Amino acid sequence: MTQWLFLRMWKAHLLGRAVKVTPESFPEIHAEITELRQKLDYHRPVDVYVVDEVNGKMTVTSLLGTRVLLIEGGFAADLQEDGPAALRFMLGNFIGWLKARHGRLTLSVLILDRLRWLTYLVPWMLPYWRCSEYTCDQYGYLCAEDLHASLGVIARLTVGKELGPSISPTGVLEQAHQVSRRPLCRYAELSQAQPHMVNRYLNLVAFAGSVMPSDYERFRTGLDEKGRRLLRDLLPQTPHRQSSGSQHWPAA
Repeated sequence: MTQWLFLRMWKAHLLGRAVKVTPESFPEIHAEITELRQKLDYHRPVDVYVVDEVNGKMTVTSLLGTRVLLIEGGFAADLQEDGPAALRFMLGNFIGWLKARHGRLTLSVLILDRLRWLTYLVPWMLPYWRCSEYTCDQYGYLCAEDLHASLGVIARLTVGKELGPSISPTGVLEQAHQVSRRPLCRYAELSQAQPHMVNRYLNLVAFAGSVMPSDYERFRTGLDEKGRRLLRDLLPQTPHRQSSGSQHWPAA
């Protein structure tokens, strides 16, 4: 009951202090969200608000029938400047989170935290949370249908909008190669809810090779010789199948 009241007060606060995304307030963002919800076949009500500052640039909450997506205004504007694919990747990422019901553990986590049992169970939940981030990236990519733009958003979230476009894919692949061969790096990831950035980057490249071979091939041919060699080492058995025009959505 307390949590339900808190959510209602929070939504009332947002309605008074933030700007709700509607066809009148933000027509372009609203149109993108509407299109992506249809594409993902997700029809539950979601309140979307634009605010000045958001931890992580965008956040989504799904609890007790309340579904709220918060977008940082400056971040949304930057993505719009980069083209529609970048914004679709981020919006698809979070709508995919709702579609796959990755928030279904939220209430259980709150109860376990209140009972002071959460500390003992978190290590068993971390793999699920890391895998859910990979899945959401895949949803975002299938919505964007652009590997370059999708990887660009991951880079921007890591180093910021000024340096994000200048990140070399070969440099990221070399770093991923080092991480894959250092046990301490792998152990460090086991203790956190989010996967390493380089693993998100590599997962998305591998996924593109599976569902959109032509997009993967454009990425591969754009690499220098060192980058192609690293890619072969990291993804020696990337499946290539002919694109049939149908969408291969991640399993929920």
